Amino acid sequence: MLVAQSSTSDAAANIDARPFPRQFTQNGTTFSVHQPQYDSWNDNQLKGRFAMSVDTGTHSGADGKPEQTADYGVVTFQARTQIDKDARAVVLSDIQLTNASFPTATAKQAQYLELVRAQLKQKSTLTVSLDQLESALAIAAVDAKTPASLPVRNDPPDILFSTQPAVLVLVDGNPALKPSGVAGVQRVINSRSLLLEQNGQYYTHLAGHWAKAASLDGPWTLAPTVDAKLTQAMQQAVSSKQVDTLDKPPQALADAFANGGMPALYVRTHPAELITVQGDPQFAAIEGTRLSYVTNTGADVFVDAGADNAWYVLVSGRWFTAPGSKGPWRYVAPNQLPADFAKIPPESPKSGVLASIPGTPESKEALIANDIPQTATVKKAQAKLTVAYDGAPQFANVEGTSLQYARNTAVPVIRVANDSYYAVDKGIWFAASSPTGPWTVATSVPPAIYGIPTSSPLHYVTYVRVYGNDGDDVYVGYTPGYYGTVVTDNVVVYGTGYACTPWVGAYWYGCPATYGMGAYFGWNPWVGWSFGWGWGWYDGWYGPYSPWWGPWYGPAYPYGWWGGGAAAWNVYGHWGNAAVRGTAAAWADPWTGNVGRGARGGYYNEATGGRGIGRAGVNTNVYTGTTSAGAQGIRYNPETGRVVAGGGVAAVNPYTGQAARAGERTVVNTNTGRVTQAAGGAAIGPSGAGAAGAFNTQGPNGSDARGAGGFHYNADTGTLNRGGVVQVNDDVYAGRDGNVYKHDENGWTQVDRPDRSQNLSGQTRQNVDPASLDGDRFARERGDARIRGDGGSLNPAAFERQGGAMERTGGGFERGGGMQRPAGGMQRPVGGFRPGLGGGGFRGGGGFRRR
Repeated sequence: MLVAQSSTSDAAANIDARPFPRQFTQNGTTFSVHQPQYDSWNDNQLKGRFAMSVDTGTHSGADGKPEQTADYGVVTFQARTQIDKDARAVVLSDIQLTNASFPTATAKQAQYLELVRAQLKQKSTLTVSLDQLESALAIAAVDAKTPASLPVRNDPPDILFSTQPAVLVLVDGNPALKPSGVAGVQRVINSRSLLLEQNGQYYTHLAGHWAKAASLDGPWTLAPTVDAKLTQAMQQAVSSKQVDTLDKPPQALADAFANGGMPALYVRTHPAELITVQGDPQFAAIEGTRLSYVTNTGADVFVDAGADNAWYVLVSGRWFTAPGSKGPWRYVAPNQLPADFAKIPPESPKSGVLASIPGTPESKEALIANDIPQTATVKKAQAKLTVAYDGAPQFANVEGTSLQYARNTAVPVIRVANDSYYAVDKGIWFAASSPTGPWTVATSVPPAIYGIPTSSPLHYVTYVRVYGNDGDDVYVGYTPGYYGTVVTDNVVVYGTGYACTPWVGAYWYGCPATYGMGAYFGWNPWVGWSFGWGWGWYDGWYGPYSPWWGPWYGPAYPYGWWGGGAAAWNVYGHWGNAAVRGTAAAWADPWTGNVGRGARGGYYNEATGGRGIGRAGVNTNVYTGTTSAGAQGIRYNPETGRVVAGGGVAAVNPYTGQAARAGERTVVNTNTGRVTQAAGGAAIGPSGAGAAGAFNTQGPNGSDARGAGGFHYNADTGTLNRGGVVQVNDDVYAGRDGNVYKHDENGWTQVDRPDRSQNLSGQTRQNVDPASLDGDRFARERGDARIRGDGGSLNPAAFERQGGAMERTGGGFERGGGMQRPAGGMQRPVGGFRPGLGGGGFRGGGGFRRR
């Protein structure tokens, strides 16, 4: 989807929502622009090309009737990008049309180039689909030989399995007891959990209940009554947002406190990950492999019958193996995994792990998505920074560089020279001549900063960029690495794995943690790649606490309402519209659930004030094979003013091949008054497939837009009917050789003039392999499908196998009722339906999108 709009004023112009090709007239000459294709994206600079046809008159056809004639050519361009992952849109500005190639009208190339330049006008902008762009770049990278790889540590964490309700409490190093502000009560300040000490006893408050122990190692028991001073100390810590007591647990945790009981409580001062299983492990085989997976856990746990029933777990994007669930665990490099892991079918409930297996299409797209930034335009006069230190600034060396960083502040402050300091706050670089300021928005960053190694606790700042400036505007952006992702061994992992010593003084400034947050990755054809965390009550069993470093530090937490979708979160939304333009706060889908399980619940985010309710359910009939699912929810974020509501349903029968899904979504921005509605549906069966969708957006300041469309594919005849803005109706492509090509049922045809077209077999005029055009076509089809919400290509075999796995979302949702394998035997709990990462889930197609 390509949309033209003007940036000559702050008010948005009307949106052109026509399908491609789009026709224009300049100086009496009519020409058409076809959908752009993309070649490279470096920093915020995008390069690409589009096919163009210019009407030149008419001639007599074979039947004597007049036919339109045209000159065809290719125009190359480059532009500055601004990305809104929430809207799945990329705004192109400062567009430069660099060249035009019209092989049959070389004398008119300059004239034709000026036609489209005149149409664009100076300082105009174009909006293109991020889904189309991601798909194009993923296809272009399929043959990449040397993806980026950085050194990380892969020491196994303390992997804890629990078959009963359990809670993991993390302490960042040795416990640091400090006065709580209430006489006689101390608090362990280096933890997001509430840990208090009074008279030699430790106390914690969890899900509305007090528990106590003689030491942090336990055992912990319920404390029916406590001193009022403990309650006072807790209230002070909660009100200052220093701790999270997770006081609204799901029913599974509430039940654990019934009749004087309580969940198991694990306190760890070193890296740890808790894997909870709802009762004894239940296994299901993965078709076509010797692998089985544990169905009654939200984690990714496998057993390989081909390796003496060795256990494998995927934690923070890293693979670990052990003889059994009790360990000992050791790291397995992703390229050393048993071959069966790469054979996990796309329709498997565990296909989400394919994003963590090098060489799979899912992992390749993950590499692309991990490199796409969230961008914004910052007003230098509006964005401000004040840095507070715990005492006088204290600096330590950044290993392997000439840089130093401040240890006793929550803000990453870097000393480049005695009179040169740089700091990052909410994705924006600031500069100062003193560590105490005054700080101003930086218009450039010293290259040395981007050499900070993964062994440094400040490595995450290397993923924040300054792309340039124009007057008071500074163009900035960050990639998911700012939240903690790292590329190593051709896959994306979470965290560097390196340990560091946190600052503990009057305040605690923690180190980035790799484990204990329930970090997970996933990919599916509806939403692409994403990652997130499971903090909060993310599977109804345990509650890891929110991160405490980098982008998350302080009372204005930038994470979404649920622990998922960090690839789409937009930290710039916290600066406000006065300081930052082109941003929108994002959210992660709250609907998840394993096969045969349901989810329901509400949430309140004490950090942001966000509230919401939602429910989801998935049911499988093991006799017919039919799986159905449904979900709906509504959420409100007072920081952005957005109210989002959505619902969806899906059903599939793997034996008949019939499947259908539908969904709808409404977004209301209470700050601006804009209302956006979208709905869609899709179905597939042995005889064909179809999809349809529509959108409508209205606001008080104009820039209203609407569109509708769909497609129908007949498998018997091979006929594909499509139209509207939902499905781009354009089969004309710009070749890299400067020629224009068209694809139909007979293959590729070079387009000069209609009466001189010829079919291609093997190569184009300038030795352009038709396979490269196939890649462009596949990327366009897949991007269109993702825009529609119906998933992958109409012909997945046309290029590469596609996977299917929902990102697991967290926070505020109960998961219950694990499915048992029936007595008659069942090799897989569900086939064909694409459920969620982390043991299942669902996506109710049509109206749902990655945020």
